[in-house]
Amino acid sequence: MRKILLTTTALIAAGGISAATADVNISGKLKQSYHNWSDDDTAASGTNNSAMGRDLQLWIQSSAELDNGMTVGGNIRLRHGNSPDDRNYITVGGDFGSFTYGTTWAPSYSQSVGINWVDDINITEHAAESTDGASRGRVMTSSYSSTSGKAQKVIYATPSISGFKAMMSYSDAGAASKADNTGYSATYSSGPLKVMYASEKADHADAAATTADTEVTQYGVQYSGDFGRIWALAMSDTNTTNAGTETSNQEGNQVGISYGLADNMTGVLYYTSAEETAGDNNNDEYTATALGVNYAVGGGLNLAVSHTMFDYTDATAGSTDNNDGSSTKLMMTLKF
Repeated sequence: MRKILLTTTALIAAGGISAATADVNISGKLKQSYHNWSDDDTAASGTNNSAMGRDLQLWIQSSAELDNGMTVGGNIRLRHGNSPDDRNYITVGGDFGSFTYGTTWAPSYSQSVGINWVDDINITEHAAESTDGASRGRVMTSSYSSTSGKAQKVIYATPSISGFKAMMSYSDAGAASKADNTGYSATYSSGPLKVMYASEKADHADAAATTADTEVTQYGVQYSGDFGRIWALAMSDTNTTNAGTETSNQEGNQVGISYGLADNMTGVLYYTSAEETAGDNNNDEYTATALGVNYAVGGGLNLAVSHTMFDYTDATAGSTDNNDGSSTKLMMTLKF
């Protein structure tokens, strides 16, 4: 990580806000991966079940404390890889809490205790490669929980009061849609314990009777210590039309443990399950058990391997789309 001191120009000449010195940190990580999987789907001619991946992220972060005690900062992520996705946002904080404006995650995701957000060993949850439940869009397969993703938004976070903290977010869908996103979270932290609840909703895009909104919720608990952490969470994803018809109601849960196996070596084991309880895909199910190990070699270099065993049950198509298999990923990451 490289640290640079820059002097900002005067922001506002009144109200106790004056020119300040900003700390600017530049950091990043470079990932190289190899992915191999096996499932029940018949591969198309000329294809195989393996792929290489890459991801380069460069973070530029600034922070400064003003004469009136307020803090200001900015975060910029420049990303290049298989799925480039830059991010940038500004945060202003003080005794009142903080406001964040820009492209970043909603509280429904950033406050989760699930593996997808915390990223214990620098791997991601299993993603469907061919035609199992995830790519068909029939049932959720991970602890990812957001309707707005990293879309531009405003977030307010209260100060922590005796361990309690709340966050609210709003993301405008733009001029062509009424599907604005609103979200909130509430967390309580006391020493090694964290309890959280979060929700986000995308409104109906228009007034048509069949147009559905989307609401995701998640609540969980985490216990952390020198050993690592253990967690459990429940989650849901619901679609309801303007006419009041529930077209989808997915419910799931995840439990897991991250454990320090040895010096510089961390292991992770977790289980995810989900079921569709409404609509055309009622009773479709997904389960996955995943384990992985990360070893910090030194100099910012990390080596990781993960293996996921998954099963998708199709209850609505005469069992013709059932799919189970396994997925293995090797990851080399350089953090700087």
